Amino acid sequence: MDTKKRRKIIWLIVILAVVIVAAIVATVLIVLGSKQARLTAGNYNHTSPKPVTKGKVDARDDYVKVAESDSYELWYFEPNFSVKLVNKATGAVIESTLSEEKDDGQANDIWQGYMKSGIVINAIRGITNTYQVDVNTVETEISTWYTDGGIYAELEFKGNYMFGLGVEVRLEGDDLVVRIPDESIHEDKADTYISSVSVFPMMGYTHLGDEAGYMLVPDGNGALIYLDDKEGRYATGFTGLVYGNDDGMTSKGAVPTLWERYETVADANNVLAPIFGMAHTDDEQAYLAIIEGADERAYIEIQPNGANNINYNRCFARFLLRDLYLQPLSKGSSGVVTVVEADRLHSDLQVRYCLLSGEDANYAGMANTYRQYLLDNGLIRKQNLSYNTRVDVLGSEREEFLMGTTAVPMTTVDQLEDILAALRREGVANVLTVFRGWQKGGLYDLPITDYKVDGSVGGTKALTKLIMEEAEQGNTIYLYNDALTVNASTNSSTYNVMKMVNKRTFEQEVNGQVYKTFYYLMPDKAGLNMAELAGQMSDEGLKNMALAGVTEKLFSFSYKGNYYARTDTMDMFRDGMNEIDDDMNLVLETPNMYMWKYADALLDMPLGSSDYLYIDQEIPFLSMVLKGIIPMYSCYVNFEANKTENFLQMVESGIYPSFYVTGEDSSKLIYTNSSNLYSLEFGSYTSTIAQYDRDLRAIAEKVGTACIVGHERLDNGLVKVTYDNGVTIYVNYTETALSADGVTVDALSYKVGE
Repeated sequence: MDTKKRRKIIWLIVILAVVIVAAIVATVLIVLGSKQARLTAGNYNHTSPKPVTKGKVDARDDYVKVAESDSYELWYFEPNFSVKLVNKATGAVIESTLSEEKDDGQANDIWQGYMKSGIVINAIRGITNTYQVDVNTVETEISTWYTDGGIYAELEFKGNYMFGLGVEVRLEGDDLVVRIPDESIHEDKADTYISSVSVFPMMGYTHLGDEAGYMLVPDGNGALIYLDDKEGRYATGFTGLVYGNDDGMTSKGAVPTLWERYETVADANNVLAPIFGMAHTDDEQAYLAIIEGADERAYIEIQPNGANNINYNRCFARFLLRDLYLQPLSKGSSGVVTVVEADRLHSDLQVRYCLLSGEDANYAGMANTYRQYLLDNGLIRKQNLSYNTRVDVLGSEREEFLMGTTAVPMTTVDQLEDILAALRREGVANVLTVFRGWQKGGLYDLPITDYKVDGSVGGTKALTKLIMEEAEQGNTIYLYNDALTVNASTNSSTYNVMKMVNKRTFEQEVNGQVYKTFYYLMPDKAGLNMAELAGQMSDEGLKNMALAGVTEKLFSFSYKGNYYARTDTMDMFRDGMNEIDDDMNLVLETPNMYMWKYADALLDMPLGSSDYLYIDQEIPFLSMVLKGIIPMYSCYVNFEANKTENFLQMVESGIYPSFYVTGEDSSKLIYTNSSNLYSLEFGSYTSTIAQYDRDLRAIAEKVGTACIVGHERLDNGLVKVTYDNGVTIYVNYTETALSADGVTVDALSYKVGE
């Protein structure tokens, strides 16, 4: 071939190469110019013999930096769907999956898969068979794209499962937000379902006692589990469904009692707020996790090392997409079959990890962060924080009489007037009173739909007049309304009671002397009744209602063959609250977080936790969040065994005291459903109420409207509480005088400093 022809061929090859390169560049530019740029060159398939890898980046294994904020870097490892958060100032790292160098090799293959996967699914195959599905033990394809602030990944689980979901992970300032969009979840194989999804179940994990710190447990007012080596003492840890158990899924039996009168087992506290947290105190690195989406169907899992034979401390959110329930075979039959919910949850699943460092990397920093989050999102409102002692009264009860029941008046309107007058003489002003059992038919004539006062306590006109007169004296009387409970013995409720998802009527059995079984109203009917009562009260010039039932219960239910989830119930309860919020002053009994914005005050706020064995320290976390925003009242002091400790807990938490009294001797209740109540007669508590009022009012005057910004247990056992106005309170729970910061506090006492 001559030289001229060779040159032509070479030029043709060069031109062809240029065209190919230009096409490739154009394609890349198109991809990069799209809304989301692909992170990987192709899908990662865990069954591939040569998986796509990234190569080592900045000595962080195979992680790739995908985003950063002013304070943090977000690194991502696709094969395990794992992230690392790196504090740019300190270099401290929070990991979401177990790294190879920290693997102690003690776990079996199933737990290895669990600990090394950012998403862990509990799957249902067939009717009741459940399986763990994670990206390490199941054939999985992961496709990842860059997004603003992070990544979006699609996870497809193959083999026997054929379902998948999408996960968005992004940095928003100092927050890491993880979201699973509802529309991304799909189930493509018959009789195979996603039961639950655990999001980053190892986020912030530590091994045995290798690191100092603790996990925040949202039990009661709050508690901590330390990260020290538990030496295998606990087989399990904390598992709590946010906003309490779902009574639409499981029937409730009668509470165990002694001699059919005294309760022997106390209920565990509900998880009132969708939060948990982890603090590494040596590294001064922590996070507060807030479940923002599908919180009503989320479990919070907080497992200390040793639980389930795993040597790692871990806490996370597990979202329940489908539940299992027992379906009776036929009416009246004792036989049951296990059934899977017909449809899954339809909500975005979202967790926000608020990242904390330095002096904020502790539970006080978590509380301050959560308070600001609630305020910024309109979930709480600053209320009147004037100090009041709460003194509730029981009006009328019922006992059996011949063919029916007869009234047992315990506090009449005249007696209530005398009680409040006696308290004024003792110097107790501005009393908050919840009047229970005021309605016609007495305490358990439920639901309440009319403002009609039982004649045995004085009647409607007398109570209305007293409420008006006491308001002029600075005392506020609230009418108690359990807006959820139905007593079928006193009210017709055939078409209005809640049916569980198995289409059986929900029944709550009690060991009552008169009434044995109660039911729940349908959520929308409860709202209508609340509005009806509020309207009648408003017509009489009354504005104060104490609400219970709808404030603390949340359930699934069925109606006319249709299924309604807890999400629907929550929406109906909100609608009912919105209907009366503008017209009523509302105090709420042990309300769940989504109810807090309606509350002028919170009643029966727990001072401690459920006292689980694995709890290392109780803290007043919710009080730290809400103090200075919403007044909080304790459970009844006269039912507390250790009144000294109970009083000191109120000093520590800023919660106001509560008493439950009657004008008559409590012995008259022996044949009523309130037979378990004792020591109620007001005369026995007059001086105690006055003493509590003097001591706690003095503290409240110094604190004013300030918020708690610091809380710590010092090395010697003294508890130090700091307010944002500079007031400091020291509480000594020990039987020895203790000193700190130049302050000495006597045994079982407290001291307030400016």
